[in-house]
Amino acid sequence: MGACKYCSKPAGFLRNKHAECETQYNRGVQKIISEVSRAIRESGDYEALATMIPNIERSALIPNGNRQALLVKGWEGSVEQFLEDGLLDTAEEERLLKFKNHFNLSTHDLDRNGALTKTTKAAVLRDVLGGVISKRLSVEGNLPINFQKGEQLVWAFQNSKYLEDKTRRRYEGSSQGASIRVMKGVYYRVGAFKGHAVNYTERVHVDTGWVAVTNKNIYFAGPQKSVRLPYAKIVSFEPFSDGLGVIRDTATAKPQIFVTGDGWFTYNLVTNLAQL
Repeated sequence: MGACKYCSKPAGFLRNKHAECETQYNRGVQKIISEVSRAIRESGDYEALATMIPNIERSALIPNGNRQALLVKGWEGSVEQFLEDGLLDTAEEERLLKFKNHFNLSTHDLDRNGALTKTTKAAVLRDVLGGVISKRLSVEGNLPINFQKGEQLVWAFQNSKYLEDKTRRRYEGSSQGASIRVMKGVYYRVGAFKGHAVNYTERVHVDTGWVAVTNKNIYFAGPQKSVRLPYAKIVSFEPFSDGLGVIRDTATAKPQIFVTGDGWFTYNLVTNLAQL
């Protein structure tokens, strides 16, 4: 006879839960997540929330050990709602930070699914839109980039691909397979040659490394390739879902693509920095 994993009472042969207990548990989980999100977005009364949660846990048979994960889940839901427009205002950022500190949540837990990084990106973008270059990014170790005097790092993307468009040539058509002698030293008539060269563009992966965005330049630094692109030398930006393409101000320039994994943020960040 199996025991119910929620109430610990007998659940029946080859069973480990009561259907009513599972329904009660799921409702309690959603209730906690909803109350966390509501407190962050509306009341800001985290003392009342801290009193309410244990009561919900007892009535819904939710183990105390699940509390931290549910707090994080509610926090993540608030982040998604705050970022529906892509930006995070100061009041929203303060609410999220106050919640984090009140419940002593670690940055590791809050960024397990990337939510904390999203809030940092949104705050960085808000600062840049306001003409402010703030230092919110923390990079472990040293970046392999020699920044210019007075230059300030705004964001960096690790393990980013650098792509370039290369012009290739191939031959289409063909000549006759057998050699036909026309006269001494001359083989084939002119009309027998049917092949011709065709140029085409191919996008190739050049290297993988760091993409660093500063208040003056875009950098790429990898084992095989290093690039510095001043904003003043860029004539156009092309957004991609996973990165950014740029074209320099030269007659023979071809697109250079940086695959950062977050095209929306990268595009909006560099285009606004270029205007400062």
